[in-house]
Amino acid sequence: VEQDLSSFSSSERLLAETTYPGLRIYPVYSGLSVATQEFQDYFQNDLVPPVIDYFQAALKVKYPVTGKLSFKSSVTTLCGQSVPSALYSGVNADLAYFFTIKNLEDSSTVASSYTCFMASGTYRPLVGTTWFNVALFKATTDVLLHEKNTYMLMHEITHSLGFASSMYKYFIDANGNRLSGHIKSATLPGGTSVVLDVEPLTSKLRTYFGCSTLEGAYMENGGSSGTAGSHFERRQFVFEAMSSPLI
Repeated sequence: VEQDLSSFSSSERLLAETTYPGLRIYPVYSGLSVATQEFQDYFQNDLVPPVIDYFQAALKVKYPVTGKLSFKSSVTTLCGQSVPSALYSGVNADLAYFFTIKNLEDSSTVASSYTCFMASGTYRPLVGTTWFNVALFKATTDVLLHEKNTYMLMHEITHSLGFASSMYKYFIDANGNRLSGHIKSATLPGGTSVVLDVEPLTSKLRTYFGCSTLEGAYMENGGSSGTAGSHFERRQFVFEAMSSPLI
């Protein structure tokens, strides 16, 4: 969904700045209300806060929300969830993030994420969501399983931040202009792959692989529609955080 926000002013974008403010994330947990109290406590106290802290410290925003992130009363749902009252009055955030659950006993999908709402000028995600399959994803006190859950959540939030095949067409350049020609294709053993050619990613990959003619990042060409195209190709990025865990 694309819509202007009154708090997002093009005249106040920080185009001339060499440093930018850190990303501010506002978590919404109302979608977890049907889960057990143990699950809710684990999510809200142990799992989500450190991951949000990581992204807020690691990412800067060239086009932040000025004032408060807020929505008009005519917007009643976001990401399939009711809009909390705080988002009507406004929150000091650049991204509102909804967490919810499903119980899919016959599914092999553990979690899924997507962008729900973007700024109309820069197409930057303003609202994202991750849902977890409680049939497969469990609250845990096991240190190793908790670490696995943490990496999974980081992976999922990255999808909502734009690492998804449906979002590549909205990428912009350093001047705020929408890119074109950056989504390519290449034939590899096993089929055709999407190749994402954006800077500085392509230059860094050419240096890393020692190949000056590398066209860009090869994306996964196997798996379901939610896997192919939205992850790095595992044969080339075996241990990368955004390689698919299912291939």
